[in-house]
Order: sequence, then C-alpha cells, then structure tokens
Amino acid sequence: MKIETFKDSQKQSQMLKLLQLGTVMVFVDSRKENVRVPEGHKDNFQLRLNFDYAFEIDDFRVLPDRLEASLSFNQKDFFCVIPFEAVYMMVNHYIQHGVLFLDSVPPEMLDVFAGMREEPLDATQSKKKKSKSKKKTSKKTKSTTSEPKPIHKKGHLRLIK
Repeated sequence: MKIETFKDSQKQSQMLKLLQLGTVMVFVDSRKENVRVPEGHKDNFQLRLNFDYAFEIDDFRVLPDRLEASLSFNQKDFFCVIPFEAVYMMVNHYIQHGVLFLDSVPPEMLDVFAGMREEPLDATQSKKKKSKSKKKTSKKTKSTTSEPKPIHKKGHLRLIK
C-alpha cells in the first residue's frame, strides 16, 4: 500500500478525492476536543471509521473543518462529528492508497510513522527490497539444502447428488 504525507490543510480535498474511489477508512484520535462519537469510543486514539457515498447516509457531509454522518454502532445510529484536527490518516483499500497527516498523529503513534517526513512510503517497494535481499541469501541456502515439497491434502467435503 502506498502512503503519502500531506499538510493538515489538505484533509478535506484528500477525503473528497478518496471518496470518489470508494470506501475511506478514517483514523481518528477521538480524545480530541469537539469529537462526537459514542461514549464507548471517546478515549480511542486509533478509532477507525468507514465513510462511503455508497452507504447512502442522508446526513453525510464533508465540510471544510469536519466530517458529519450518522454511523452505525452496535446496530444503533449515532450522529458523529469528526473535526479534521482529530483525523490523522485516511485509507482507501480499493486502490491501496493512504494519506497521512503527520502534524495530527497522536503522540502514541509517532514511532509507527517515524521517518515519513521526507518522502512518501510505498510499502510494496520496501517489501520488494527486503524480499530481494532475502532471495539473494536464500539462493545460497537452496543449493546446499533441499526443501521438502508441500503435501496437498484433499478437502473433507464431498458433493452429494
């Protein structure tokens, strides 16, 4: 997944851009002032909420300073107000793309995003680099050892006509 960093002032535009492509998971520090979520989620610095135009939520709005929508929690609707100052990341899994707002990251999460200030992190590229280095070393071990072939077991279900 590709994760890019943006300035806090770009939260609304990034949200609107990602929403055009499907469901957006928004990472919220619900401890921030003016966040309105159910009481059981109020102290969560990693609250994840899904937004999508396809959900057809009548009161869903992306305003310049906040998100508003009635979301379902335990099969009960709750009108949520999420100020953008509490949002620190947005992810669209469909396109494998995330946007991170470093200035809004909760202190408890800073280590997770350390080193992302300079350039966007493309997780697939870093995995490829790691796997290439592993492949080089694994070639040497392959020549000296032989790995057993995996045994494929048949399923336990049968089709009965």
